[in-house]
Amino acid sequence: MSLLKSIQNLDRRWIYLLCWIFVMYPLIFPLGLPIPINQQAKDWDKAVTAIKPGSTVIFAPMYDPSGIPELFPMTVATFRQLMSMDVKVIVVTFWAAGPMVFNQVLAQVDPAGYKKVYGTDWINLGYIPGTETAMASFGKDLAGTASQDVVERKPTSSFPIMQNIKSATDITLIISIETGTPGATEWLRQWNTPYKTPIIVGCIGVSAPGMMPFVQSGQISALLPGLTSSAEYEQILKQPGLATAGVDAVSMSHLLVVLLVVIGNVAFLAYRGSSKGGK
Repeated sequence: MSLLKSIQNLDRRWIYLLCWIFVMYPLIFPLGLPIPINQQAKDWDKAVTAIKPGSTVIFAPMYDPSGIPELFPMTVATFRQLMSMDVKVIVVTFWAAGPMVFNQVLAQVDPAGYKKVYGTDWINLGYIPGTETAMASFGKDLAGTASQDVVERKPTSSFPIMQNIKSATDITLIISIETGTPGATEWLRQWNTPYKTPIIVGCIGVSAPGMMPFVQSGQISALLPGLTSSAEYEQILKQPGLATAGVDAVSMSHLLVVLLVVIGNVAFLAYRGSSKGGK
């Protein structure tokens, strides 16, 4: 009797503590709970793995800190996959906060650990101001628009990776991970339409409906929306990371709510039944 009554009158601070444990533990130690893999994550992985050896791709983190919770995990996972492949990567962004985001990516993924040489296998051109106008100029003349890199501060054209890269026609794929403007529509207008450069887009979940017409028309080759799709992508790569931890935390918090509801109702019904019996 006393136990049933205690459960009903449980101090809410214990519930807060349980919530903290159920959320924080999987964030620190990802559980890798099974999740179904949807077609969008499969298409994203297929688009990346289909890049031919020796090809050059644009990797563009196009978001600021507000997009980090949803987009940073897919940014890290995609860059890690690129570093494990025989492809050349040009990092560039048309968002002022993009370089800050990419520096955080480098804290997670060290290209040297994949035996990638800066200037030969990858290069960081940083932020190019000018939004869509700059994107158009960059498509016509990469080295002319981004005259120097942001790591060694040398002329862009002096690096081996840029020797045969003059315009958008020399780029195999654009990987744009973004939250808004400039973003996919600007890439499509300035690169995909005039130069037929393929593009895949990672976006926050609420942006996905607006992107679907471009996916259905074939202008966007693959779309990876939100944290859950990022976790599915990590599962495909067999490299559980930040997205897997985030989805685990959400799943565990939902599990806790269900358990508390069940326990609370069982205790209430049992206590009411025992009280009636006592009378």
